[in-house]
Amino acid sequence: MLKFVRLLEKPCIQNARKFSVSSARLFEKEALSPLGKHLHDSIKLTGPMTTAHYMRQVLVNPLSGFYMHRDVFGEQGDFVTSPEISQVFGELAGIWYLTEWMRLGQPKKTQLVELGPGRGTLMSDMLRALSRFPHFYETITGIHLVEASPNLRKMQRKLLTGDDTENPTESATRQDGIPVHWHDGLELVPQQWSLMMAHEFFDALAIHTFEKTEEGWRELLIDIDDTEDSEYNFRLVRSPVPTVASKAFMDANDLFKNIAVGERVEISPDSWNTVRLMAERAHIHGGSGLIIDYGQNYPQGSTLRAIRRHKIVHPMSDPGSADLSADVDFAALREAMRKYKDVNVFGPVTQSKFLQSLGIQARLEMLLKNTKSQETRHNLVKSIQRLIDPSMMGRIYKVMAFSKGNPTGSNVPVSFE
Repeated sequence: MLKFVRLLEKPCIQNARKFSVSSARLFEKEALSPLGKHLHDSIKLTGPMTTAHYMRQVLVNPLSGFYMHRDVFGEQGDFVTSPEISQVFGELAGIWYLTEWMRLGQPKKTQLVELGPGRGTLMSDMLRALSRFPHFYETITGIHLVEASPNLRKMQRKLLTGDDTENPTESATRQDGIPVHWHDGLELVPQQWSLMMAHEFFDALAIHTFEKTEEGWRELLIDIDDTEDSEYNFRLVRSPVPTVASKAFMDANDLFKNIAVGERVEISPDSWNTVRLMAERAHIHGGSGLIIDYGQNYPQGSTLRAIRRHKIVHPMSDPGSADLSADVDFAALREAMRKYKDVNVFGPVTQSKFLQSLGIQARLEMLLKNTKSQETRHNLVKSIQRLIDPSMMGRIYKVMAFSKGNPTGSNVPVSFE
């Protein structure tokens, strides 16, 4: 019988002291939600599950996954994204796509593709900015949104098309005549020259976590916690033997051969597969794309986190009630796209550099000139500061671009010079 090693010395996220519990609650377990009971029963039946499987269940389980049945965005939700902070973010992203369309030869037919579009705020702001340029706007044949959540699809449909009917539809038409389509996966989006966007999408894709031991790589798994040492019903354990994932991704991987014993590495095969699909579309049909997320240009080992109502909580706490995410490894995304030699990858650069090179300060000054309310002016300055300040979102958020070809002779996109 395999004996799994319970991990006490290294919790599965950073800043573990935040999650210590008081003695008064030491022996009090959280009540199991329906999703928690499902996970509990699954582990009891088949043994500890991978972190990747746990994340998928917590986030997109059809019955009670975090994203599936409520609005998790904005001040009243669980977290705030850049497009929700300021309309300027989406407007400048739209202008960047306009410059790419011009740099890449001004194709006569384009489509906009967004993965994980949230409420639809980013796409709405981009379209408002792009509509000021008819020579580009009239080339748009459709907007394609890759979205798993029925509830978020409903919000996106209302914002982008004005259709607030309860009947779920896979297509709707905007007042300007542009059709909007929803898809369960990128592979279902029509094959055409595309401008692609993935904003805070990859951080929510499932990760596997591994630890280097004297015996080699061992995967960290989610197990039942039936002890009296914690209020949580689940815990992180280390597999005593190699797993399918550790054999497939770690044992023969030269990228991790110099990692010291005791160190951890997170990888996301789901992210690799998705970014390859994005690059493949550019390779076959042409186009360009942006990947905007928080993370680093190298692998990390303990970044899994949970956020509920704007506060960090333990990732094992009440599964399905909090967002789970992990830092994006941009170096791994770049490596995954290298399969297509004619697809060029740029960056990552910081979000601050990206937005400032697109003129965010000038846009702020224009908005301030047209605003008389002191409160509104204060909020405008505060929101822009939040986006570009290195101590806020300006540094930890990174921007990576990719595209095929350069028929106009310009090798590098705007913001990546």
